[in-house]
Amino acid sequence: MSVAQESSRRGFMKMLAASPLLAQLAAQGLYEKSALAMGFDPRENVYTRLGVKTVINCRGTWTYLSGSLQFPEVRAAQAEASHHFVNMVELQRAAGRRLAELTGAESGLITSGAAGAMAASTAACMAGSDPQKIWQLPDPTGMKHEVIMIGGRSAFDNAIRLTGAKLVLVETPDEIANAITADTAMIYTTDLGDKLVREVAIAKEHSVPMLLDDAAGIPPADNLKLYANMKIDLYTFSGGKGLQGPQCSGVLLGRKDLIEAALRNSAPWEGAVCRPMKVG
Repeated sequence: MSVAQESSRRGFMKMLAASPLLAQLAAQGLYEKSALAMGFDPRENVYTRLGVKTVINCRGTWTYLSGSLQFPEVRAAQAEASHHFVNMVELQRAAGRRLAELTGAESGLITSGAAGAMAASTAACMAGSDPQKIWQLPDPTGMKHEVIMIGGRSAFDNAIRLTGAKLVLVETPDEIANAITADTAMIYTTDLGDKLVREVAIAKEHSVPMLLDDAAGIPPADNLKLYANMKIDLYTFSGGKGLQGPQCSGVLLGRKDLIEAALRNSAPWEGAVCRPMKVG
């Protein structure tokens, strides 16, 4: 076989291998021309029509990059739900029962992100389910209102302070016990592993509720059950990160009485400090 013949044969084989892609490109080109002729640009989407560029996300599930892309099952469930009205309190309690089945926690609540869970948890630990105290927040007069924050302040602690709570900062688990007073409403931590085990033990010894903020803690999915097995009072994950749900969602899990109190301090209850944090 001559050099010219071999070159021609290779060229033919490359064309043959690429034929499905070329056919797809040709069909796409034909579709785009037809759509443009009818006044519709198929290259547009809801963002480009607003003059907003889409990006290639190489960083991860960051809030400013719109969290994560939702699972198809999530989008389908949202579309199905949009055809009906429902009582939101009944829906939240039903979701709490389902979350309990899936995770082993006593109950659960869907929140407006992990930050929404921080606010609802703090309000729950301060006001409980008492209607008068719920209406009183963010004025904490006469309530336990101190929140021990382990590791110092964070960029998200305003979710706690907006309830009227006062932060009490400690750097290590060893400082927690001395920071607990008669006004301590909650302990907040982002620690994991051995540190978390020690902190949970201290919280239980002093009968103070603890909130674990593990917003980006999924994956692994095992964490959903791990913290239930550790009997942590309250713990939260972002719904718009590893869970690949809506960006405006979070999951709060834990003790049934505190979850009920968190719900009563949230939407749709009028007068609740967390009412603005609606979940659609």
